[in-house]
Amino acid sequence: MDSDEVQQLSLEEMGEKAQKFKAETNEQAETNMELLKETKKVTTKAKQAETQFLKSLKSFQAEQEKIIKDAQLLLPVQCVKCSTYIHSKKDRGSAAQTGSCFTCYTKEKEAETFSAESKIKKAQYDLISTMDLSDYEEWLFDDEMGKRCLARIIAKTKAQGYDYKPWQISIAAAAWSKDNYNQTSLEDTRYIVERVRIKELINYIPVSPDNISSVIDSIKRAEEIRNKNNPVVEKDNKHWMIIGGIAGVSVLIPYLFKER
Repeated sequence: MDSDEVQQLSLEEMGEKAQKFKAETNEQAETNMELLKETKKVTTKAKQAETQFLKSLKSFQAEQEKIIKDAQLLLPVQCVKCSTYIHSKKDRGSAAQTGSCFTCYTKEKEAETFSAESKIKKAQYDLISTMDLSDYEEWLFDDEMGKRCLARIIAKTKAQGYDYKPWQISIAAAAWSKDNYNQTSLEDTRYIVERVRIKELINYIPVSPDNISSVIDSIKRAEEIRNKNNPVVEKDNKHWMIIGGIAGVSVLIPYLFKER
């Protein structure tokens, strides 16, 4: 066999081998494609299973949390302020809104109300202590209960042998009460003044207005004598003299209301 034949045979063998290799390669490629498809199917199923598992897990966890919360709601709640266990619907509602039981909540609100009321009362009492005596006397004795209070004081005064007019006792009792007023309500103030020792009250009794009248009469007589001795007194001078006399009376009046 010459060299050309050998070469041709080799080419034919190489062609056969190439065909065989191609066929094997195609078969391997098909096998690989089948394997790839199978792998994708398996992977897809695995992902689907994993997704389903996660969904089931989340649902399970949510159910378990709900069971725990429902169980916790069945347990008695403690008040944050008094630490007692809350059972009644009223206390549960209060705890939901304020964090404390209804008793603690009402006590706190009552304390706030009492504080505000105390401030208002203090302002009222401060105003009463600055009243004019006439206004204070009216506040103390003006209504039905005040008249009863004054009647008791008058009765006690007479029972101890004093003979003063009701207006004198009324002024004396009001003056003593005002001097000794100590931030008390009207009812308490009347209670105190009803029980004052009459000897203390007598120190505030004003004298009879007859003394004031006598002073005014004395001034008038002095003016008449002066006018007789000075008949040519001008009207203006007479006018100023009367004013002076009235001023003198106003100076003397406080001394007629003695504190014995």
